[in-house]
Amino acid sequence: MQIIKSDSYCKELFANNSCITVGTFDGVHLGHAEILRFLKSISIQNQLDSIVFTFSTHPRFVLNADADELKILTTMDEKAQLLEDFGVDYLFVQDFSLEFSSLPAEKFITDILIEKLKMKSLVIGHDHSFGKDRSGNFALLSELSNKHGFSLIQIPAISSSGFNISSTKIRNTLAESDIQMANEMLGYNYSFIGEVIKGNGIGRELGFPTANLKLIDSQKILPAPGVYIIKAVYESKEYEGLINIGNRPTFDGSDIQIEAHLFDFNEVVYGKKLKIELLLFIRKEIKFNSREELVSQIRKDRDTAFKYFGRIC
Repeated sequence: MQIIKSDSYCKELFANNSCITVGTFDGVHLGHAEILRFLKSISIQNQLDSIVFTFSTHPRFVLNADADELKILTTMDEKAQLLEDFGVDYLFVQDFSLEFSSLPAEKFITDILIEKLKMKSLVIGHDHSFGKDRSGNFALLSELSNKHGFSLIQIPAISSSGFNISSTKIRNTLAESDIQMANEMLGYNYSFIGEVIKGNGIGRELGFPTANLKLIDSQKILPAPGVYIIKAVYESKEYEGLINIGNRPTFDGSDIQIEAHLFDFNEVVYGKKLKIELLLFIRKEIKFNSREELVSQIRKDRDTAFKYFGRIC
């Protein structure tokens, strides 16, 4: 898959006609997967290049007053990797700005998708709209399809457990600690990457050494505070373990900390990166009356994780 940014666009990049889908694609979840499979199918059947048209930043970061509260499911690098797995030919990354957001839907279709990217087919989701004031809904796109001679395909909603899948619903389930539901809607395990930083050594003192992590991308959403079963990836090798996300109330902490306890892992990796995949929520973070109570609970958490992984406690 070739990644092309809007500020480096040139006509020579696109020699063939194309089939395009447009969207933020945060999470590249199962709903997106249906669109992407259909996009690829149409591109093959009609000998078109498949193009995913996305944005350099989530539009809400530019347009909404609550931008600071928004967290994303996937960074651009993560999104690109997930899209590449679907066999997409091109990822076109549009620089999103207030000026771009004011572009009327018809001009977006004609000036960018048709003229620049040679679009012959457009694939959209069940509730998709774009352009100024989100006027590019299915009704308008149908008119433009007839007017400008491109085919329009709308993919129906994909449901999970009785409701339609969306990036917003997945963010909400993560905020509610429902990792299993989030992973079900994503179609893969939700993950983040953290850099290992030096902590205060409390985990080691308690007999459960931890890798203290700092998010590589501060815009990534973390699940609600609590203890989770995880799988960690370090230098292509997988490790099972636990992670605590929270402010460590037993030690009167205030800032959110991310502490991963990995089984069978004894390396010193300060400054290195770990990929953390979240598998199961165990319990909320609570304040214990003593270190002994905390150690006892950690042992129970570890036993729960051992059973989950089929290990002998």
